[in-house]
Amino acid sequence: MLKLIGSRLLVLPLLLLLLSALIFALLYLLPGDPARIMAGEYASAETVDRIRVQMGFDRHPAIQYLTYVRDVLQGEWGRSYQSNRLVLEDIKQVFPKTIKVTLAAEIISIILGVLFGVLAAVRRNSWIDRSLMTVSVLSLSMPLFWLALLLQLLFAMRLGWLPPSGSGDLFSRYIILPALTLAIPSSGYLARITRAAMLDTQQADYVLTARSKGLREFSVITKHMLPNAWLPIISVIGVDLARLLAGVAIIEVIYAWPGLGKYAFDALAHRDFPALQASLNVLAAAVLFVNLGSDVLYGLADPRVRAEENG
Repeated sequence: MLKLIGSRLLVLPLLLLLLSALIFALLYLLPGDPARIMAGEYASAETVDRIRVQMGFDRHPAIQYLTYVRDVLQGEWGRSYQSNRLVLEDIKQVFPKTIKVTLAAEIISIILGVLFGVLAAVRRNSWIDRSLMTVSVLSLSMPLFWLALLLQLLFAMRLGWLPPSGSGDLFSRYIILPALTLAIPSSGYLARITRAAMLDTQQADYVLTARSKGLREFSVITKHMLPNAWLPIISVIGVDLARLLAGVAIIEVIYAWPGLGKYAFDALAHRDFPALQASLNVLAAAVLFVNLGSDVLYGLADPRVRAEENG
């Protein structure tokens, strides 16, 4: 297990460096002059040129990137063009909110997805199975922005049960709609994976033996089938959590949730390159660390991985 973790940790810095270089290159190609943005619309050409030299925008892109990497390693992430605040301080404020809504969505999707998947597998080819799988396909087919608008219309505008946007404390009602919007497609996907994993274990020898001993069906499902179906479910959960982190921006914008995704969107709208670059790098690093955690968790859950490493 330590060999697996060590190999992943050795590759991680290289991946972070490559991703940061790619993000820097893409942002460099965006239209807009950062010096002009910092100077203001009505600033003179001399002022713009002076800012360009002071900020190093006149240097070669490779030199700019190496300077950026050096500054990041020293904890200097620059200042936001919009607010003139330190980008690192802004990231510390908004990133926990993104983590909070992402984890809430993942918990909801695990509960609903595993429950519906097990129920569909137990009632295979029944109307329950067909209904749940139809709902799961529909949930995967709906665009997130459209689903968010539907939930806002239903729960906020029509029923008045939940606020349509904004944020609050950890256990406030504001997190319910954003988390539910993210969780619905994930739970549909997880339900299909859980159903398939459960069906693969139905004819296994240990399941047939447990049934032949006269164990109750509930015990067979919870103690024999579900524990052995967790391996593909765990791998899917890790991938899904990384997907949620990568796609949370649109939900934060729609619900005005002050997380890292909305921070990056606002930075893009205002061509705030330091804030945008830092946001994308943090999101990319978070996805890489989630994938690393998923690999480690899978290795802990699957004894074959440990046996192969020890062998």
